[in-house]
Amino acid sequence: MARTLDQNALSARLEFYREMGIYGLYRRPVDATAVSENPETPDEQYLPKKKEVTVTAEKTLNVLQPTLSKPDGLKAIREDLGDCTRCVLHKQGRKQIVFGVGNPSAELMFVGEGPGADEDEQGIPFIGRAGQLLTNMITNGMGLKREDVYIANVVKCRPPGNRTPEREECDTCSPFLFRQIEVIQPKMIVALGAVAAKTLLGVNEAMARLRGQIYDFSTPRRPGSDLYDGKLVVTYHPAYLLRDPRQKSEAWKDLQIVMRYLGIPMPAKKSAE
Repeated sequence: MARTLDQNALSARLEFYREMGIYGLYRRPVDATAVSENPETPDEQYLPKKKEVTVTAEKTLNVLQPTLSKPDGLKAIREDLGDCTRCVLHKQGRKQIVFGVGNPSAELMFVGEGPGADEDEQGIPFIGRAGQLLTNMITNGMGLKREDVYIANVVKCRPPGNRTPEREECDTCSPFLFRQIEVIQPKMIVALGAVAAKTLLGVNEAMARLRGQIYDFSTPRRPGSDLYDGKLVVTYHPAYLLRDPRQKSEAWKDLQIVMRYLGIPMPAKKSAE
């Protein structure tokens, strides 16, 4: 039986959950048979840590926040994030927090792993070489405008030397990403690269096994949260495509899955010259 909390203890606990998030197994692929039981490259560090919750249902019914417009909702998340010192990245050379950019009502959202040097300098995600490629994928490939979509990262601060974000950093920062997703309510999320895919899906699989399908995706259930239930597709990170251009055709296949789901017209094929 769940134990009863007094009002002050409950408020403090709910505030902690709101800040840190509660990771649950609420994500599953549409085609579960497409995910292997034997991952090629096991990597447990990005799997969410389990947290025990003992708050009674009766006491969580009335903790929902007042309804805000989407721009105001994102602004409130940014204000909660503040000059964040929740993980070690704040003292490892970051210049500023890179929150996210784009249409607050976007049907399509792209999620990367973390800011690079250019992003840290300007405070805008995906504006370096990898960002230029992502913009080309959005505009030239999908026929959309960059300002029509929303772009964010799992971690909001640049890891030193552009290293891969560590699990603790992802665990600490991802609740703010989940809140962004819950405000925007995109029809489709594209996870760019292994860190984003493993953090969002909570699975331990190689990229080759994660790509090529549409996942049912829900943000973790948390007291007071506006739940998100939508779709997610995994593709390669643009930085990886710069290192291995041969995989661009595979990334294009992933984008076509997204376009078909969202009803975005395919570009006309150019005749050979």
